[in-house]
Amino acid sequence: MPADVSFRAPTDRDRGSADDLGLLASASGRTGSALQSLAVEVSGAPAVVALDDGRIVGLASYAAGGRHSVLRYLAVDSTYRGNGIGRRLVYAVRDRAPRVALIAETDDAAVAFYRQTGFAVTALPRDPRWPHVQRYRCVLAADAR
Repeated sequence: MPADVSFRAPTDRDRGSADDLGLLASASGRTGSALQSLAVEVSGAPAVVALDDGRIVGLASYAAGGRHSVLRYLAVDSTYRGNGIGRRLVYAVRDRAPRVALIAETDDAAVAFYRQTGFAVTALPRDPRWPHVQRYRCVLAADAR
């Protein structure tokens, strides 16, 4: 991982910035109004950003709950993947509510990442709207590290 990557809560200036939108577009494949809707959704939730020289290179958005927290969105700039930034973002979210489980849902593209990060993974029933897409529920226990 680049030595100078830092992690913190996003500022109002970060949210909706060109870096933020570029990362969301790259990770989600969304453009136009769909990208703007995603940016609004993410901006209204608690989050952690990874920065390299002031540039946003990673984002984790989550919902904090009483019995668990939900990782709603996780994105790392493609040029920074494989350097531990995603894992550090997950644990930065976990550090905000360390006594509860952290839950995420994903598909085949990212399930290996969640397993390697310590999540227990369970296949979800297939959704008839997308019968060829397998989804997974991933749970990081409260005491996992």
